[in-house]
Amino acid sequence: MAPHFGHEYFEYAFSHASHVVASSSRRSVDESIAVRLGARPHAAPQSDARLIVKTMRSIARAVAKRRHAFAARARSFATTEACVYAERGAPGEVLRVQSIPLSASVGDDEIAVRMLAAPVNPSDLNTIEGKYPVAREMPAVGGNEGVGEVTACGPGASAAGYRVGDRVVPNRSYVDGTWRREVVVRADAFDVIDRDVPVHEAAMLTVNPCTAYRLLEDNDVREGETVVLNAATSGVGRALLQLARDRGIHTIAMCRPRRSAEATEEVFESLRADGASVVVPDVEGKMLRLDAQTRELATRARFGFNAVGGYSAQTMLRLLQPNASSVMVTYGGMSKQPLVVPTGAFIFKDITLRGFWLTRWLERDERSTQGQGRRDMLRSVSTAVRDGVLRAPLDFLRDVPLASLPAELHRDATEDVDALTIPVLGRKKILVRL
Repeated sequence: MAPHFGHEYFEYAFSHASHVVASSSRRSVDESIAVRLGARPHAAPQSDARLIVKTMRSIARAVAKRRHAFAARARSFATTEACVYAERGAPGEVLRVQSIPLSASVGDDEIAVRMLAAPVNPSDLNTIEGKYPVAREMPAVGGNEGVGEVTACGPGASAAGYRVGDRVVPNRSYVDGTWRREVVVRADAFDVIDRDVPVHEAAMLTVNPCTAYRLLEDNDVREGETVVLNAATSGVGRALLQLARDRGIHTIAMCRPRRSAEATEEVFESLRADGASVVVPDVEGKMLRLDAQTRELATRARFGFNAVGGYSAQTMLRLLQPNASSVMVTYGGMSKQPLVVPTGAFIFKDITLRGFWLTRWLERDERSTQGQGRRDMLRSVSTAVRDGVLRAPLDFLRDVPLASLPAELHRDATEDVDALTIPVLGRKKILVRL
């Protein structure tokens, strides 16, 4: 029977445990231990050697854990300016611009990003109000979309292909808000995009253009067919018109009239310039009268993309072709009115109703392709912007400094209340310059 392996070996294990590199790979830890045991003048019996290896492995992991905890405590912090909310409510009332902590150094797999610009989308406001399916733990920084520039990279991030100077946009894994000047975050929370995309368009690349792209791509809308869309002046609406024109797809754009005939015609003309084949007024309670061109285009209308709901969706259903596998896809509810569908749309026209939410698509893509579909989509959309297919003119935007954002949102809300109606039409989209 082999003699018992003495306690001095355990003392040796403890005294050298801090030199063993902790690893998720048991083999690498065991090899480090084997090297150190091999330095001893006497070999251990096999059973006791296994016990020492197990003990040293446990100690090594404990040492590594303490090191990581100490490093986290020792990490220094600076501050950055951000637009923050600590409670749900009207954005203009609950948002505050203040300094928040910012790591003064980047970790191995992290990047530092200086934000350049970020838009204000309806979903951003709904999130702050507590009316959106996705909520953030408060206090939280507002904004989900934007563009930034990499200012520092950890070694792991550099090995993954990130470089200082890269233009980047946040993806669905990013949850730290974009209405801020700087952020230090895991590199894989941002995707690198083409630097040729103008800053104001890059800031609005990942929501509206990608939604429009998916609506056309996932529904297999073909050249020569007709699409009906409401909320035509919205970001998704204009992107749909531009992408459809490039693909040879006809469009019937539904748009609410403005306060004067001149203003209405100006808006309608801008939609035709974006690619609308025809523009029809979207008016509640009025019989829709179609000219010959619209009637002809409607004979090929198999798809309706609804972002409004209420009476507007019912008008859209009347324009879709019966018995042609027609589909109405709802991706928004701007009117905040329920979607009421006439029975005849199902029985006599055999129309299918579906929903689309880009967030859900991104979640599925992450599970099935580890985000490759998202990256391919960003490349396609970026190419469309660079080639002039997609464009968002600066005169459709209003630049707002970060410090002025709460006041600007409060002013918008006040105008909506004073109008005693649906929010003021034709308001320019806010782009926060950072």
